[in-house]
Amino acid sequence: MTLQGDPTLHTRQNCSTRYHCLSVFLMFLVVFSGCDVADADKDDQEGIPMRELSAQEKVLVEGSNDFTFKLLQKLSETASKESFFASPLSISMAFGMALNGTANDTYEQMRDFFGHDGLSNDEINNAFRDLIELLTRLDPQVRMEIANSVWYRRGFEVLQEFLQTNAEYFDAEIADLDFGDPAAVDIINGWINDKTNGLIEEMIEEIGPDVVMYLINAIYFKANWAIQFDPEDTRDAPFTTASGEVSEVPLMRVREAFGYFANSDWQVVDLPYGDGAYSFTAFLPADRQNLSAFAGSLNRQEFDAITSQIEEDTVNVYLPRFEIDFDYEDIMEELQVMGLTLPFIAGEADFSRIHPFEELFISNVMHRAVIMVDEEGSEAAAVTVIEISRTSVGPQELTIRLDRPFLFFIREKGSNTILFMGKYAG
Repeated sequence: MTLQGDPTLHTRQNCSTRYHCLSVFLMFLVVFSGCDVADADKDDQEGIPMRELSAQEKVLVEGSNDFTFKLLQKLSETASKESFFASPLSISMAFGMALNGTANDTYEQMRDFFGHDGLSNDEINNAFRDLIELLTRLDPQVRMEIANSVWYRRGFEVLQEFLQTNAEYFDAEIADLDFGDPAAVDIINGWINDKTNGLIEEMIEEIGPDVVMYLINAIYFKANWAIQFDPEDTRDAPFTTASGEVSEVPLMRVREAFGYFANSDWQVVDLPYGDGAYSFTAFLPADRQNLSAFAGSLNRQEFDAITSQIEEDTVNVYLPRFEIDFDYEDIMEELQVMGLTLPFIAGEADFSRIHPFEELFISNVMHRAVIMVDEEGSEAAAVTVIEISRTSVGPQELTIRLDRPFLFFIREKGSNTILFMGKYAG
């Protein structure tokens, strides 16, 4: 199947933040909010009750959440003075597709890095598929969409099992494109723009000659608050950064019954969306000067312990209205620092389940996430792009197969005198 997209070239946007007011835990909005198939019609769906997760799904969720806190710790170090936003779920799912192309040590390292150790490849794929199927219908009032795609260079012979597996379990759209045609960049970016409802217009600027494949995950989220903020109550108010600088931000206010928890380290408020299946869970550190340190020490176990103690109470909530557009430019390098190395090493990575003879490796990882929060609710999108290239080994060896009729000559090489000539016809 070949995909078609809008051939309009979009201008790449750099990371920008309209309001410097992010609680780092906004990234959990996407991680814990569930997902569904990109083209699902939410208006035609009915909500379903939450069921007990299977053992495989629990391993998958715990692994993804563990990765969330690894990523949080890394971003707290590298982006300690700026707002950031990311979707660990998007990254995990893109690498979940890539996992289906790996073998041997590369497979084991990638599987273990994302916390899927103990599961077989089939169990991982089934858990992704079943979790998507479950979460897609929890709240018909929330628009939560996931789209996956595999794009490969026309003429590059990809093993059909790899393509079929990702189409079956990740609902991935499959497309072969002429990567040498400048329109290919526009087609892929057009797909990204469409699947994020215009929030992310462009990820790919050019396609190098050694690139043979892109694995792309796109997530789109839009939901209204279950209890909305009245715009008339929004006021410009001071916001103090970690460095002590003060700026004016539009601060929304609401007083209602919300989930709440507090201890010596954190204040936590849980703001539900839609029918309540999804929520915005904000963590405010008790020490306003030390958010990065607090965030760097938080892990899945502590997060689970805190959220399990949230109880409903009447709370005055003040929340900035803000937008964040975060382009995670260093993600590939930071994944390697975090311990995922083999997939990125040319000559050592094993992607033999994509192509049995080509030496393939991940040459780039791109991640970008956007969020807008206002009085009505939240809109967010994230895209992860995994670029796979073949190892450059210089000019290809020339080959001649004398397997059909041919002419031949016997000559004296010094003078190039032909002594005999002939034809072999088989």
